[in-house]
Amino acid sequence: MQLGRFGLGSDDARRVGIGDRWASLNDQRALADELFGSSGQGRISEWLSEQTDLVDDADFAREFAEHLKLPGIAAADYAHRIVGTTHGELLGGIRFYGRDSARPFVDVLAHSFDDIDALKRCVGWEWSNFSIRYLRLRTRPGLLAGRPDVILDRTIHLARYREMTPSDGRVALDRFDTADEAIDLVAARYRRVAETDPDLFANIRQADPDDLRDWHTIDHLRAIRLHGRTIGALAIAPGAIDWIIGDEIIEEVVSAEHAGHGYAVSAQCLWAQTMAADADRLLIGTIDRHNHPSRGTAHRAGRARVLDDIFVITQGVAG
Repeated sequence: MQLGRFGLGSDDARRVGIGDRWASLNDQRALADELFGSSGQGRISEWLSEQTDLVDDADFAREFAEHLKLPGIAAADYAHRIVGTTHGELLGGIRFYGRDSARPFVDVLAHSFDDIDALKRCVGWEWSNFSIRYLRLRTRPGLLAGRPDVILDRTIHLARYREMTPSDGRVALDRFDTADEAIDLVAARYRRVAETDPDLFANIRQADPDDLRDWHTIDHLRAIRLHGRTIGALAIAPGAIDWIIGDEIIEEVVSAEHAGHGYAVSAQCLWAQTMAADADRLLIGTIDRHNHPSRGTAHRAGRARVLDDIFVITQGVAG
């Protein structure tokens, strides 16, 4: 297998980064057309151009290097790369799951491989100094399901506010009296998750108290109330999942004693009905593979699963 790196200084490399040759993006292109019409392809091209601009970008790489300082790793190794082989090309970069330096993987943002095993070999060779065991791909739901070397990372869900399930009126959404009330509620719920579902807890991050204070101040945070009693918190703010722009669910918890009754569904639908400034805007979010209740919540609220982020094991699995 022949390998070659394209440098950012090459105009050809920039064209590779934004061209239509990346077959792995076909499903995302189709989704972009469905969601955004004539502007959809431009959104993907803009995002892809931004990622390509990070190839061999010293400043971007330095942000990783200054915090990680891994032995045997040069600062330039953290930059994005475009790699060409006889089997295809890829655009990708090193990442660390949960910001944990012991959990490296390569995010393959786009590729033209038609052989996943060849892609695995390419990634394993190119980033061999990181001793990675996983690469990550974005696919349509279930595309590579059933392969022994594939593990779901997270699912991506969305809907336009006007398309969501009508509110059932069971809960109310009000401002918290103080941000500290929200901070305490969120902390208590995550402590319970740590006790009851350590696998999920290892993969998710609770909202930082300072962020909760900011969201309270700028009115992106609401208390979920049942008969006047606070049972949860919901925070939604303008955001993006790469090229998919909308309002993003950035925190959502329901107290342990009220979990399992569909109150999160009620809260999301009430937000869509009463707080959305634009009914055509998307409500978006990602859900960890272990978070089955949240996936059910998204489905019942009318937020479809449109894409999957999956891990592919690059070593140790026959095939």
